[in-house]
Amino acid sequence: MSQEVGHTELRGKTQQLLQGALKHVRAAALAAALVPLGAVAVSPAVAQDSGSGGSSVMPSPCDFTTSGGFVVTDSMAMANFGAHGGCKKGDFWGHVNYVDQENDYHVSSTRITGYLTPFPGSNIRDICGVATTNADEPPLLFRLRLIDNGEPGSSDEFGIRLSNGYHVATRVLSAGWPGGGNVQLHDPNPSTVGPDPAPDELTMCGGVGEP
Repeated sequence: MSQEVGHTELRGKTQQLLQGALKHVRAAALAAALVPLGAVAVSPAVAQDSGSGGSSVMPSPCDFTTSGGFVVTDSMAMANFGAHGGCKKGDFWGHVNYVDQENDYHVSSTRITGYLTPFPGSNIRDICGVATTNADEPPLLFRLRLIDNGEPGSSDEFGIRLSNGYHVATRVLSAGWPGGGNVQLHDPNPSTVGPDPAPDELTMCGGVGEP
């Protein structure tokens, strides 16, 4: 198969998956130019081994983040995601949809339990919660990391860690090539009010470490 044909097929498959992954996301439209270069680390590791650190907190004032796109794995496969989360009317809000294409592994959130940042003024947001998968396993905890490094999104970052040991280390979308998606951190508004008092990191993420 020629490189041009391979890229065409890859582009078509990605667009199909993103149509499903981005149903829940208010994010910028994704371009179709996909080049399978670069890598992200995908490795089994016990989530608690990393430790949550206990230093991340709910943003104050709280806000919300929307995102959608893909990352390239070490084996040159793609993992697609659509995610949004934040604070809304005194609670946490959002949804996460993640598909590891190579392993046919689909993670879908059922509840958002936390929205946090490692330090005030940061462009980093973590979304924590409970999810189900298409594997033969009980519901698990997840922690998703989204980093908004400005427009048009080619330098934005994504990572995910699950309580079952699955881990995709935080990396630039599409290995830095254009068309890999977008992470958008939105300003606070009158409705982006979180729980009061704000829960701590352990309560929000259940001990799942940073991606």
